[in-house]
Amino acid sequence: MFKLMLLAAAAACSAIVASGAGAAPTNAPNAFPVTIVCPSGTFDAVVNGNGEFTAAHAVDSNRVLIPIAFGTFTGTFTDPDGVVSTETDPPVAKGKARPGNGRIEDCTYSFELSFPDGSSFAGSGSVTGFIPGK
Repeated sequence: MFKLMLLAAAAACSAIVASGAGAAPTNAPNAFPVTIVCPSGTFDAVVNGNGEFTAAHAVDSNRVLIPIAFGTFTGTFTDPDGVVSTETDPPVAKGKARPGNGRIEDCTYSFELSFPDGSSFAGSGSVTGFIPGK
């Protein structure tokens, strides 16, 4: 259920996301910003699409994080009156996907979205994936 809220939040946020530098599709439909922390570095990225395993595109370079598994996701929705709802989704994996270079990274991610009605949504979790070319 919380993933549906996340998808709705992403769709609503697509009109709010500002344009960034680099090759990230910041103005694409359903795009929303996310901060990713990996052993190879921290970067601000944009996730564009409705799928659970959508790649994250760095806003300041051509780096792309391709997810193959997600750890526990925690999301918090605050309505315009300040009422807070928090929910946690269990881990999920995508088959046995593995990059050609075999270099997997365990990262964390977080994001915060604010909406015109005064509500907000914040989410965080872990993601296992790879960055092509690393």
